[in-house]
Amino acid sequence: METLNSDVKDFRQANRLSTPRLVKTAQIVFSATFVSAGSSRGGSVSEQLGARSLSRAVFADVRAGILSGAYAPGSKLSPKAIATAANVSLSVVREALTRLAEQGLVVAEPQLGFSVVTLDLEGAQDLNRVRVLIEGAAVKDAIDHADVEYETRVIASHHRLSRTPQWADEQSQTVTEDWARAHAQFHAALLSACTSPRLVEMAASLRETAELYRRWSSTFNASRLRRDVAGEHQALMQAALDRDADLCSRLAGEHINKTTELLTYAVELHEAETDGPTAVSGGA
Repeated sequence: METLNSDVKDFRQANRLSTPRLVKTAQIVFSATFVSAGSSRGGSVSEQLGARSLSRAVFADVRAGILSGAYAPGSKLSPKAIATAANVSLSVVREALTRLAEQGLVVAEPQLGFSVVTLDLEGAQDLNRVRVLIEGAAVKDAIDHADVEYETRVIASHHRLSRTPQWADEQSQTVTEDWARAHAQFHAALLSACTSPRLVEMAASLRETAELYRRWSSTFNASRLRRDVAGEHQALMQAALDRDADLCSRLAGEHINKTTELLTYAVELHEAETDGPTAVSGGA
């Protein structure tokens, strides 16, 4: 019995001594493996994180330039010029432009490089037709299942939108990023009680695709056509609060279609001024 107790004691002692060693050994092995993996990918972990951060910054900057119209539809994008301006490597710029191509804002062509997507009026009209159908169905379902929490989200998002400055520059009619976010949040709130996640996801995806068209069309709003955007949002909020699903759906469709109307007007005006078809045709 005494021998058995002694063996147990020796086992416990050995286990206590070996556990820290095992942990330390595991830490060393993990660290060596992690560093080795980072080296095999070409650069330290900190360098890789730095490159990703720079790529995100370039992505955001070029995206904002495209949406604001600083980069015109169809214009060439020079990775070298962007890299020089941002003081980053060409690989960082190419990664950012590739991501923008995945979002449909940039076109990447072999031998030709990168360019801003050309805005297509027929494509914009088709996109908006689908948006009217999807968002109309989603907002109807949302209102049918609305409650006090839904109303709170709609009111709060509308309040933020109405208090956020829309224009960064009154001369160029550039939409601020804060207003763009508040605008997206308001429309998301209108659909937030919809019981179909897939319908909401489709509506959000189509809205993101239409963002370039909508931003570009806004440049014609104040200077060419009078549009009461704030009034449209107020009417949408009130219809939702009144639980009038049919009215809210119809207003949402009209709100979406205003973008295409502005673009159609802009294209026709350009053709009339130049006596020929315009090279720019876009929307939403």
